[in-house]
Amino acid sequence: MSPGRLTELPPGDLKAEWARRYGAPAPNLSPDLLRLGIGHKLQEAKLGGISRGTRTLLRQVAVRAGEGEKGKPLPRKLTPGTRLVRDWRGVGHTVIVLEDGFEYDGKHWNSLTAIARAITGTPWNGPLFFGLAERKKKA
Repeated sequence: MSPGRLTELPPGDLKAEWARRYGAPAPNLSPDLLRLGIGHKLQEAKLGGISRGTRTLLRQVAVRAGEGEKGKPLPRKLTPGTRLVRDWRGVGHTVIVLEDGFEYDGKHWNSLTAIARAITGTPWNGPLFFGLAERKKKA
């Protein structure tokens, strides 16, 4: 089935296609939402599903949401190409994650902490400065 054909299917056929793709009866959703769900399955079959790391992260989010835990960022590996953006005293700063460090201001850096120090002139924790960590609370 092609994604373009989904727009032509009547609700009954959409429900049958959903059952075929998901192996379960279609939920009571609008035809538009059924099309989106089926389209997702088509895309997943063609391009592959989400990575193992993303599945793990989603499970952690679900567990924390069930426990009512808020505010604490989840540990996450920075992948090359990721852009970290921080505004400091009205000036935007962008860092690009590389395989072997970081790029900031056209230069190669080994750590976010060194970049944070260069930006602020003070000894900042790099992950904290870029919002990747949370300040520890005093007892």
